[in-house]
Amino acid sequence: MRVYRDDQKFLTFRINALLWAIVIVFVFLAGSFWVVQGVQAEKYRNLSEANALRELVTPAKRGLILDRSGQKILADNQPAYSLSLDRVVMRPIIKNDPSHRDKVVAFLAQVLGVPPQEIEARFEKGKAIPNARPIPVAEDLSMTQVASIQAQAIAFPELDVEPVQRRNYPYATMAAHVMGFIGEVNEKDLIAHKELKQGDLLGKRGVEMMYDEYLRGRDGAQYWQYDSHGRRLEEYRAARKEPVAGDNVYLTIDFDLQRRAEQYFIENEFVGSAVALDPRNGEVLAMVSSPAFNPNVYSRRFTPEVWRTIASNPFKVELNRAIQGLYSPGSVFKPVMAMAGLSETAIDTTTSFFCSGSGVFFGRRFRCYNKNGHGDVSVANALKVSCDIFFFNVGARLGVDRIAEYAHKLTFGEISRIDLDGEKAGLVPSTEWANTKQHRKWYPSETISVAIGQGPLLVTPLQVANMMAAISNGGTVYRPHVVKMIEKVNPDGRVERLQVASEVLHKVTLAPKALETVKLGLWKVVNEQGGTGGNARIEGLNVSGKTGTVQVIAQHGWVKTEGLPYKYKDHAWFASFAPKDNPQMVVVVFVEHGGHGGVDAAPLAKLLYESRFREQVLNANLDLSNPDTLQAIKEGQAPVPGQVKKAPAAAAGSNPNLGH
Repeated sequence: MRVYRDDQKFLTFRINALLWAIVIVFVFLAGSFWVVQGVQAEKYRNLSEANALRELVTPAKRGLILDRSGQKILADNQPAYSLSLDRVVMRPIIKNDPSHRDKVVAFLAQVLGVPPQEIEARFEKGKAIPNARPIPVAEDLSMTQVASIQAQAIAFPELDVEPVQRRNYPYATMAAHVMGFIGEVNEKDLIAHKELKQGDLLGKRGVEMMYDEYLRGRDGAQYWQYDSHGRRLEEYRAARKEPVAGDNVYLTIDFDLQRRAEQYFIENEFVGSAVALDPRNGEVLAMVSSPAFNPNVYSRRFTPEVWRTIASNPFKVELNRAIQGLYSPGSVFKPVMAMAGLSETAIDTTTSFFCSGSGVFFGRRFRCYNKNGHGDVSVANALKVSCDIFFFNVGARLGVDRIAEYAHKLTFGEISRIDLDGEKAGLVPSTEWANTKQHRKWYPSETISVAIGQGPLLVTPLQVANMMAAISNGGTVYRPHVVKMIEKVNPDGRVERLQVASEVLHKVTLAPKALETVKLGLWKVVNEQGGTGGNARIEGLNVSGKTGTVQVIAQHGWVKTEGLPYKYKDHAWFASFAPKDNPQMVVVVFVEHGGHGGVDAAPLAKLLYESRFREQVLNANLDLSNPDTLQAIKEGQAPVPGQVKKAPAAAAGSNPNLGH
């Protein structure tokens, strides 16, 4: 029995020893697995990636943006150089020299002329990019910077300078608010566009943003094999993807009209907006917002100094005043009032009111801008001389809700759905608006101010243009658009063109007699003696329009604001269309704190009409009694300037109504 117990004890010992050996081996394997998969996971992952195929992106050329004729390129691409940092190459260098990273930061800060903290921030931002992809560090390098980096290629082999295409706007600020600009994607962009990656460029504003999917194109790629030391071995050609250039976008913008309109604002140092559009299809022929920005600046990486300069500009250069600026329309709202009054039979073509310079409505006295009054005026002449008293009476008869109904019909208070970003709807007050938004009762005396385009009524210049277009074409409201055609060039050279079709938003039923009367009044504004828009008169072209002068401060009495500080001066409007019987262009001009519509805004409309209808105006103004002119016409030659009789512009001081 004793021997048996000793043998059993020895056997138990051997079993326990074997078990402990198994446990130790298992613990060792588990620990090794944890070290490899946990502690050293990044190391082995990087080595794996480094020995795998690495994708080198070949950026696609962004599509061109051209004017409506295709003869002027408004946005193109220029060769440039970008800088990236390859972490796969840098990592083994840092392992041998831990201070190498600091050396890279100091070197880049010196070459790029930025603080080291900004370089660190770019590195930190690059952590979101897979390790196998380089981190974008800088773009649009100067040749001096390229040379400096290349000279230190041995010391900093992880820095790669590559030729790329940089977005270029050859006319700088021209049509900047229409075209917009591009910029590097942010976190929000990456969430919305899964196909993009850190460092990609994306349209940020204007046409560049709204048509980005067409303009951007598709990047190509090359796949190269690298070893663990970052050395390029060979390309896997079977996987190569060629870049596909973006589509070209043709705008509806007329280059000459756009240039003339912008020059007018620059030369006169005006702040404001101008819109010219075709009332037959909604094409925007010109859109100006002054002052403008240079998209070349926005499409590159901002320095803090540049951003501070932009942010501190008191005139808000980023604001597209044509679709985002909200202003009281003033007297350019009176055609809406006339149309509503005639259509709702609140007045007829023979209705007249006496203007003595002021009148009492709902217990309050309201002034006409002409303190001497206009006497008895009917609707067509009330538009001609812009009599406030007449439209006060129309407003009192209609009430604010019927005014609001026609304002909405004629596009006010509505998004036009133009193919640009950031459009605002404006504000058309009503009793419901006062109740739900202001939590108060609407008082009838407030309607009197709305009747002449003041009070809480707010519109954009584009909405005024849409209103004039609807009146000029008989009631059709088109969706305005700034893109005319998209052109795709296939790799085989085959060209496909996609025309942007005109879209009717809705049609307004306008009583024929009311429409005829309103059009007559608008014609009188420009073409009859005493009309407020005489500065837009063109011999040989029936221009119809309406001036507007908007008070920006409360006035007690008849006050001229010309001598007041800039911010207290009146706003100036001029809204128009031509020719009268076959409207082909609408022009709306708005000048912030400009003074008077007929003096400051109407002359630009005249310039644009003369440019667009040059041949028609020229033929109408030829002196056919001059034998030299007849001979020039016979020979098909253009007459010399001395043979053209210019229509004299009305003098601002010769007409007390001019400009209102």
